[in-house]
Amino acid sequence: MKRSLIVLALTGLTGVALAQSPPPPPRPAWGGPAMMRQMQRMEQWRLHQLTVLLDLSAAQQQQVKAILDQQHAAMRASMSQVMEAMRAARKAHLAAREEMMNRMAKVLSAEQMAKFKVLAPARPPRWMHHMGPRGMGMGMGMGMGPPGTPNP
Repeated sequence: MKRSLIVLALTGLTGVALAQSPPPPPRPAWGGPAMMRQMQRMEQWRLHQLTVLLDLSAAQQQQVKAILDQQHAAMRASMSQVMEAMRAARKAHLAAREEMMNRMAKVLSAEQMAKFKVLAPARPPRWMHHMGPRGMGMGMGMGMGPPGTPNP
């Protein structure tokens, strides 16, 4: 009986301790200082690996570092262009959606429009962003195709 009470008390204390644990620290923002330091460490480690594995001389090591730095800068510029294109596409998508909603409001009654807004949320579910064009093309973000067609 005492043993059961002790186990029960410890279980309760453990639950309280777990419930009061602090939340995990926030992840660093993409491209923030912490990420930049991590990328620099990775680049240094990669250069070290190449130096050891390829038995690079000091002169070769400097040349390889310059090549890797140039390649990294080119990739960073390319990613910047991609991100800008994604922002422009998102802006165009939002404008097209707003136009569609305005046109639907002219056709549907107020009650139908309220239902439509529930069926077609302002933003697709987060998992759809990882599906590419196929995910965005599924029935105006409702996850449904035309009647009689199977869902992918």
